[in-house]
Amino acid sequence: MLDTAVAMLEARGPDGFTIDEVLVQSHTSSSSLYHHFGSREKLLVAAQEESYRRAARAEDRHNLDGGHAASTSAEFADYVALQLRRIVTEPANRSRRRYRLGVAARSLESPDLATKVVETQHKLIDAIAEMFASAQDRGLINPNLDTRAYSAWFHGMTLGRTITEIGYTDTEAWLAVAIPAALAPLQLPDDAE
Repeated sequence: MLDTAVAMLEARGPDGFTIDEVLVQSHTSSSSLYHHFGSREKLLVAAQEESYRRAARAEDRHNLDGGHAASTSAEFADYVALQLRRIVTEPANRSRRRYRLGVAARSLESPDLATKVVETQHKLIDAIAEMFASAQDRGLINPNLDTRAYSAWFHGMTLGRTITEIGYTDTEAWLAVAIPAALAPLQLPDDAE
């Protein structure tokens, strides 16, 4: 039932399916729905959370490899700039960012969904922060940087690009500001001007 609800949610959006359709396509009964989820709203929350979790799990953790492999501050800065460019220019990432932003917006109206999204978001931010902490341990970036706060900010900045794509489409102009903004907090104290 949950898999069917997730598929319908991803294909049609949160208002795009009915309980009857979910029950028919999943070959389940309404008593199963109410036993496991209690209501359409709770099934929708579960489907949104599951879809969000699957999307986070589908992220290619190998994208962090370049940060782990960097051996100089310049290599690490190049890696961060390349990742920022990849995140905002690859078409598949655009749809992922739009989806995440949509779920985040819906979670503002649903405390149940917000709780679930936060759990998944923490795992994603923690994986990114660990890569930045590794760079700190190797002396490649600012030792005073709060890597978790930076990772959350970086993620928020890239999600924010989703909003600016709607009315401000010059990606290169956006990147010309975003890349220096992303690199500035990483600079070693000796590198600061």
